[in-house]
Amino acid sequence: MDSKETNALARRFQEEVGKASSVLVGSHLNPDGDALGSALAVGHYLDGLGIANEVLCHHKAPANLQFLPGAHQIRQTPKRASHDLAIVVDLDSLDRLGSTAPYFEKCPQLILLDHHLPHRSPGDLRIVDPSAPATSLILTRLLLACDADITADMATCLLTGIVTDTGSFRFRNTTPESLSLSAVLLERGGDINLVSEQIYQSTPIAAARLMGILYERMRFTSHDRLCWCELGHDDFVKTGATDADTEGLANDLLSIETVQIAALFRESRPGKVRTSLRSRHAFDVAEVAREFGGGGHANAAGCTFEEPIHQAAERVVARLKICLESS
Repeated sequence: MDSKETNALARRFQEEVGKASSVLVGSHLNPDGDALGSALAVGHYLDGLGIANEVLCHHKAPANLQFLPGAHQIRQTPKRASHDLAIVVDLDSLDRLGSTAPYFEKCPQLILLDHHLPHRSPGDLRIVDPSAPATSLILTRLLLACDADITADMATCLLTGIVTDTGSFRFRNTTPESLSLSAVLLERGGDINLVSEQIYQSTPIAAARLMGILYERMRFTSHDRLCWCELGHDDFVKTGATDADTEGLANDLLSIETVQIAALFRESRPGKVRTSLRSRHAFDVAEVAREFGGGGHANAAGCTFEEPIHQAAERVVARLKICLESS
């Protein structure tokens, strides 16, 4: 997305926001740093304009993101009966809003900001750039084009999204722009030390115990190029871990030197298996995820099953083997 297109979208964004007396802001189920960072940054921006707003999410902020400015204000149901405008971030389908979806569907206007490939194309105004590493980067770009007053709280929220979606600038999606805009956010008061400490240096004991099970149980195939692990419900009960404690574990499997594709299957709730797929280079795991009703990016995707974890793993691993052989 070039500067001319960004400026045109910024003008439209400002026009829509300027017409609203109240705004509903939201993101996807099981929110990560980019989802919550983007949503909260939008809320702070609207606060600065004096526009009433509420940030909604099906799930509360996970423990490692509760440091985000405004995280305690995230709600699961709105206080107001209606809003003039909805702004949703970091998702490509309204059904990923979970229980909050009906509140957003009631809004007469909807703005979407996202960096995923278009899926169901919701939104009256769509600000989408699949080449961007994070929705927070798109939002930073947009707010600068709007000449917005980016406060320290906003900068910290936006930095969180960029840092987490680039793996602290380690992933292949790290771009010159992600570094330059992060520098701008640091200049505006963003606290990257706080972000790094809370995200990467504050592992709960339960998560560490779950990590031990992961490394003990991980399995390899295809000449050690494919690695996967199953974490059943009993493992979560034994360690006291939650699904939020699995954040980053799929990337840990991918970090093993021979591994080109990694898969993590976890059943934090009985009967529901969530799957995280990660890959290097040209191996497109999003295509595999879509075959099972999921989606994501080429190198980071996921899907969900309601069947025994071993059965789900068997089906996905078989398909991932084909992905390895055909790429």
